[in-house]
Amino acid sequence: MIFANLIQNIAAITNNLIMLKIIITSLLIACLSFHSFAQKIKKKDIVAVESLMQSDDYKQANILINKLQKKHPNDAYLNLLEGICLLNLEGNTKAAIDPLEMATQHYGIYSTKDDYAIEANYHLAQAYHLNYRFDEALQIFKQLQDTIPQKRTNLHQAIQQEITFCNNAIILKKNPVDFRITNLGKAINTEFDEHSPVVSGDENLLMFTSNKQGVGKANTEQILFPEDIYYTQWRDGGWLPSSNIGAAINTNNYDATCSLSSDGKTLILYRNTNKGDLYISNLENEQWTTPKRLPKPINSVYEESHASLSLDGNTMVFTSDRPDGMGAKDIYVVHKLPDGSWGKTNLLNDNVNTEVNEESPFLSYDGNSLFFASEGHNSMGGFDIFKSEKDENGNWQKAVNIGYPINTPGDDLFYIPTLDGQRVYFASERPGGYGRTDIYIIEFPIHDDRSLAVVSGYLFTEKGMPSSKSIITITSKETNEHIGTYKPQTNTGKYTMILPTGVNYRMLIETPGMVSINKDIELPYRVDYKSRHTATYIDPMVIKKQ
Repeated sequence: MIFANLIQNIAAITNNLIMLKIIITSLLIACLSFHSFAQKIKKKDIVAVESLMQSDDYKQANILINKLQKKHPNDAYLNLLEGICLLNLEGNTKAAIDPLEMATQHYGIYSTKDDYAIEANYHLAQAYHLNYRFDEALQIFKQLQDTIPQKRTNLHQAIQQEITFCNNAIILKKNPVDFRITNLGKAINTEFDEHSPVVSGDENLLMFTSNKQGVGKANTEQILFPEDIYYTQWRDGGWLPSSNIGAAINTNNYDATCSLSSDGKTLILYRNTNKGDLYISNLENEQWTTPKRLPKPINSVYEESHASLSLDGNTMVFTSDRPDGMGAKDIYVVHKLPDGSWGKTNLLNDNVNTEVNEESPFLSYDGNSLFFASEGHNSMGGFDIFKSEKDENGNWQKAVNIGYPINTPGDDLFYIPTLDGQRVYFASERPGGYGRTDIYIIEFPIHDDRSLAVVSGYLFTEKGMPSSKSIITITSKETNEHIGTYKPQTNTGKYTMILPTGVNYRMLIETPGMVSINKDIELPYRVDYKSRHTATYIDPMVIKKQ
């Protein structure tokens, strides 16, 4: 069987981290192959096409198909192969419809003689689905469900999953989310895949993963290069052209971003060592240290493909396909012990994990919201982004689809909200992009409940040391409501607060044996949510003795 796998090389590394919806599950038609060919077409020509498709070189396969079609313009099998190739070529899912429709007109819905009818109809329904023609896709999937013998259970399971995707898509499309999405531009995105964005708390440093030419070299059987990590910085109102982070991090194999600390100095990354492991690197003296493999129980003999650190660095959520999960890849959580080591890993409950894949988890700044991608729940196709909230007892609640059109019929992963929640860095394949998967930024309206601000500053003693014993209390000036209590970092004296905008605050800084400090903070609503804002900085303050 020719599987419609758009990015097999990446999937081999990250185990389906950014597979598009057009990938055909291995459960589909396991017995189907394309060894047969239409009468009058030379066997060697068909074998050449099939060989190119099996190696994922759909571009060259389609060129050869088009040449053959000049001699055999009405050949149904060539139409079928052309449709599959177009489904796997960037921006061609709409063009795949015509040849697949012609193939289905020839083969019908179901034939006991061969499976080409099933293949043609299944791919046509997927093409309809990817082009938002959900009702038409649903009709074909239901026809297949009604005509294919029940003993073909694997195929029926795959078709039922597609029907579920279509029904979910129809419901989600009726209630679209209000947002603005912007491609981050050619300084970052290319004709290759860019994905897994991670950003520092002040949004001045962005790191991501790409399979464009970098440190590693592609072998003769690869179309894409091994994944490398890249970075860019925000300067003068725009992103600088991205640069490869270099051989200190990147290898000749596959290296991918997972999580970046708020200060931009700790990076969690993925490498395809063993079955796939998580590593950590630190920025010291403006140089990244050699990545070290995270210890057990985080890494195991199975694949650990993605991770996210909490704001304080004491909690990590990560994905693994270890056998004690609920099926495929699941999300686990682990906490640091007082001695700095990592404690026991815990599988998140079935409000988060499903029998299919979960991926790219991300913890909110307060640790009470978890964003992740899943093929389960009420996905509208492939991976969708979901959100789960933690209740007062520390239990994760039922995951909620974050909505259309952030989620699409294709795969949507790597949803990274900023500290203030006003923006989201996001990887997706969308019309009008620069190539394959691109990195976008999502912005929400001014009065959206995600409209928050990052407020940051430093506290020092009179001797210039970090005032680590200070306690910062924030209240609303209008209502005297207690908003939150914060402490500066022990080693730097830096504090970071996430506060709703459109409110005036009173900040009280109390330190044992020192003079208290009162300061007013005004955080107006954004004038234009389309513009980019970074953190609000408060001048450094010195704590004086009484």
